[in-house]
Amino acid sequence: MRLLLAGLLLVATRGFMAADDSERIEGVITAVHRNDFVLSTESGPIVVDMSDLDGVTAASASGQRIAVIGAMLPGGQTFHAIRLESAREAQ
Repeated sequence: MRLLLAGLLLVATRGFMAADDSERIEGVITAVHRNDFVLSTESGPIVVDMSDLDGVTAASASGQRIAVIGAMLPGGQTFHAIRLESAREAQ
C-alpha cells in the first residue's frame, strides 16, 4: 500500500513540475509522422514528440503555423508536447 501511495505521489509531483517547467515554441510544420512532427523554428528544425496527445497528429498538416507547449528533452533535438495552440500573429 505504501509503495502504491509513493508511486502516485511521484506521478503527481512530476505532473506539477512539468507544468512549471513548460515552455512555448512556435513555428511551421514541415513533416508529420505518426507520433511526432518536425517544426521549423527560428533556431532551426525541432522534432515535436506528441505521443502523449493521443491522435492529435491527424489534425496537424505540413505548412501549418502552430505553437507547442511542453519541454525540451535532453539533447536539445526533441520537444515533448503537452499541449498545442494557435500561433500568435506577427505584429
